[in-house]
Amino acid sequence: MNKKAVLVLSVMLGAVGTASSRAELHDRGNGLIYDDVLNITWLQNAKYGGNKKWKEAVEWAANLEYQGYGDWRLPSISVSSGVPTGATASPVDCSTATELECRDNELGYMYFHNLGGKGNQVLGNQGFIQNIQRVYWSGTESAGGAWEFTFNYGGMAEELKAFGYAVWAVRPGDVAK
Repeated sequence: MNKKAVLVLSVMLGAVGTASSRAELHDRGNGLIYDDVLNITWLQNAKYGGNKKWKEAVEWAANLEYQGYGDWRLPSISVSSGVPTGATASPVDCSTATELECRDNELGYMYFHNLGGKGNQVLGNQGFIQNIQRVYWSGTESAGGAWEFTFNYGGMAEELKAFGYAVWAVRPGDVAK
């Protein structure tokens, strides 16, 4: 295990109902945080990308070179509908979904399971994560725009792509391997 501190949060496995597992965020150093349940690496600074309109946000993430990695993207809120940028009319609502179902919503999983949001504001610095903003673009399109996720209360909504929201990049896998 990495010698750096590990943020450990307990989560319930929805598929089993009573069994539990431990979701962990691992500080990999150099501004990178690994989620061992979703098998993705997040930028530690959740404000690194600033605020952008949706198309600019997608392009920013796709062109990001950070710590030697160039396979960054926006987090999806409907992984099964397509990563990195999928289209769906019904992303997973982690406020009512089981832990297992919520794994399909990367932003929702971060808020509800990794950070323990449960309807409360999860802003600023939280454990290893720095500068969490109120609203983030996801990489998931909708019929009339794209989906955003709010760390103010754990909700999501379809928004016009012309709005400027925060962007937070993820990449597949663990940088420590």
